[in-house]
Amino acid sequence: MLLAALVVLLALVLAPTVALADETLSPEALSIANSLNCPVCEGLSVRDSTSQLSGEMRQLIQTKLDQGETRQQIMDYFVHSYGVGILREPPKQGIMGALWLGPIVGLVLGAVLLGAFVLQRRGRSPGPGAGADSAADPEELRRYEERLLRELDGLDVGA
Repeated sequence: MLLAALVVLLALVLAPTVALADETLSPEALSIANSLNCPVCEGLSVRDSTSQLSGEMRQLIQTKLDQGETRQQIMDYFVHSYGVGILREPPKQGIMGALWLGPIVGLVLGAVLLGAFVLQRRGRSPGPGAGADSAADPEELRRYEERLLRELDGLDVGA
């Protein structure tokens, strides 16, 4: 019981210090931190992560802003240090552009192929209201009928 109370008290004491660390950051620093992926935590921004590395990155962002660096210079620094994967929204150019445009091109190409297939199938079958005689050659129908009768006769003999 005493141990549980000590853990709760410790959590209450440490929670404001974590909040104070964020309060010392400018809105611009928080915005930049929100634009970067945490290298340690999967799916979290540097702003949202509680890892030690993210805390250091947030302080570095604030220091660089205090030294007069622009948002772009800070973003370039982190891209140079960690690669393009550090960005929450990577640029849509080069190979990254192909990754962004690939699914769109695939959908358009699939729609075109599906449309061509449907049009081709529609061209082969008689339209609505067209009779069977107008779509087929009478000689072909006669051969089909004879073949069908032969096969039906074969079924009767085998049964």
